[in-house]
Amino acid sequence: MSSTDSDNIGRLYSEEGDRLERQIARRTGNPSVARDLVHDVFLRFWERTAALSGNPAAFLSRSARNVSIDHLRRERVRETYARVTPAAEAPSDPAYEAIAADQSREAVKQAIRDLPEVTRRLFLMNRAEGLTFQEIASRCGMSERNVAKHMAKAVASCARALDDTQTP
Repeated sequence: MSSTDSDNIGRLYSEEGDRLERQIARRTGNPSVARDLVHDVFLRFWERTAALSGNPAAFLSRSARNVSIDHLRRERVRETYARVTPAAEAPSDPAYEAIAADQSREAVKQAIRDLPEVTRRLFLMNRAEGLTFQEIASRCGMSERNVAKHMAKAVASCARALDDTQTP
C-alpha cells in the first residue's frame, strides 16, 4: 500500500468516521461498540482497497451496516446461550466440604440438645433406634398424633439449624 493510499484512507476516516459511528450506534444502541466496529470497517476497507472499485463511501456504509448486523446476531446468540446454559459451579473443595459437613453435623446435634426433654427422647427413639410412631406411642403411652407433633417440632428445629449454617 502506498503512502497515497494511506493518506486517502486517513482522509476518508476523517470524513466518514463520525457518520459511520452514528449509523452503527443507532443499530447497536452502544456508542463504544460502534467506535470499535467503525475501526473494523476501516480495517476491512484497508485490506480490500486494492480490489475495490466504485464509491468508497458506499462500500463503507454497506460494511458498517453489515458489521452492525453481525454484531447484533452474535449478541443474540450469546444471550440465548447464557439463558439456556446454567452457570458453571465452582469446583468443590474437599476440605471446605468436610468443614461444612462438620458444621452442619454440630448444628444439628446442638439443635437436638436444645429440644425439650420429651421431644428429644421421642426424636431419638425414631431416628437413632428406628422405632415407628406407633411403637413410640405404645411405649410412651401417648397417641401417634402426639408423637407426630413432637417429631414435626424436632425436624423443624433441625432444619432451621441447617439453614442457619448454610446462610452466610
